[in-house]
Formats: sequence, C-alpha cells, structure tokens
Amino acid sequence: MKILVLVKERKKKGFGGVETLLKNISKEFEEKGHNVDIISRTDDLKLKNTAQSIFPLRKKVREIMKEKNYDIIYTQDWNMALPLLFPYPIFRKKHFCFFHATQKGRGFFVQFLVGNLMGKRLLTGDRINEKRYSGATLIETAVDMNEFKPLNKKRTYLGWTNKPSENMTKEQIERIGKNLGIPVLIIENIPHEKMNETYNKCKIFVGLPFKEAGGGVTYMEAMAAGIPRIVGNIYSEGYKFPFDKIENFRNLEEAIKNSKKRDYAKWMRESGITWERHTEKLINIFTGK
Repeated sequence: MKILVLVKERKKKGFGGVETLLKNISKEFEEKGHNVDIISRTDDLKLKNTAQSIFPLRKKVREIMKEKNYDIIYTQDWNMALPLLFPYPIFRKKHFCFFHATQKGRGFFVQFLVGNLMGKRLLTGDRINEKRYSGATLIETAVDMNEFKPLNKKRTYLGWTNKPSENMTKEQIERIGKNLGIPVLIIENIPHEKMNETYNKCKIFVGLPFKEAGGGVTYMEAMAAGIPRIVGNIYSEGYKFPFDKIENFRNLEEAIKNSKKRDYAKWMRESGITWERHTEKLINIFTGK
C-alpha cells in the first residue's frame, strides 16, 4: 500500500504522542513493504490554522492524489480531517482519521461533527472517543520496549511530566515531594533519546491527566522503563494499567506513601503492547479484513 499521512505539525522540540506514533507506525509499515509519506500542514504547507487550511489543503491533496494515487489517506485528528470533509467529502473510501484525544472548548463541536461524518473510518486511542462515536474503532497506542527499558541504575526521584494535560501543577507536586522527603524530578524539555535514562532515575512516577488527554504514552514509557511505583488515574488509558489509581491530587500524598512495588516492565512485555501489533490492526482496517 501507499499511505499518505496528514499531520498538523512536526514539533521542533520534544517528542510528543503524535510524533511518537508517526515515527513508529511509519517504521512498521515500511518494514512490512508499505510506503508512507507524511505531510505537515504547518511545516510543509505553511498553513497556520484550521480555517485557513480548508480549501488550500483540499486542493493540495487533490494534486497529490492525482500524481501519486495513494491507497490510503490517514489524517491525524479532526483538524486535518475537516478539509477533506467540508464542504463535501472527497476521497471518502480512502480516508481514515485517528483521534488522539478529546477536544475541549469550541473545538469540541467541530471534532464531534468530524467524528460523526467519519463513521466507521474513525479510529482512536482514547476510550472516551470510542464510546462517544458509535462507529469508532479503538486502537491502543504502544511503546518501543527496545527504547524504553530498565537500566539497573540507582533510582532516587519522584518523577512527573509537566504537560498541559496534567490535572495538577508543578508547585503541587514539589510540595508533596518536600512533605515526603523525596526529591522531585520535573520531566520537561528532555530530548527524546534521553527520556529512558530520565525515567530510570525515578523510583516513583506520578501522572494525573485530564479525562480528555488521550493516548497515555508517558504511562507506558514509565512502565517499560521499570519504574517500580506508579500512581495515576483512570484517564489517558490509565484504566487498563495495573498501577495505583486515585481520582485527584488531593489524595496523592497518601497514595504515594501506600503505593506498591510492581514489575511493570515485565507486565508490559507479557502484555504485548507493541507498535507491531498496533500497525497490524491498522493494516487490517485499511484492507477491510
């Protein structure tokens, strides 16, 4: 198959969930003999927002399809799918869309429209979206367990990723660390290649995302890196992982005190949460199997 992936942007710094997914599924697709091209609305087409991009992006995709005739167009999130659906759908039989998270605010209504228009061609890594859209298929995201693994180093810190999707603040986590006598490691602006080493400095990891957060990549990376004690909530795929769960940060200090050590790296290996399996599911959907 020839697959065209349309993405909002390629981040210049860091390596977020969308970038992680694209990197890994592209690798898996190509190893299976499929060709993948990725076009960024912001970086390649210089279109800065959804409203500005609707007609230029439609035109560009028509030109590309006329030249290369891709078998699949795979849009990442509602803002990339919308130009192919409005004012009327184009390339409907070839178009699939993946929702990474649940949109909040004004964007929710446009996402809701796109999700319903996509029907059975909507895929998501978010359980909330699976329930919201009757035709959606849940495809769990994954982690590269060759990249994230225990390093048998001394673990000292309470780790927390300072992300916009977190249901707590830097000040709150630092205050809890001080109360418990555990130094806090704020994980932010770390190059992707240094993330496994960073996780391996932690003996405890905390994640409390909002329910709209989506993928759960940091949970999986922390588990694969072998952090022995993890406290989270049920959002962002947290519902399926066997760590200690709480509802909000008000109970976090007590939850950390009572958290149990587990071999999460072993659990991840045995569960087979791999990009190979993720990509195989995509291929089956794309080919109608």
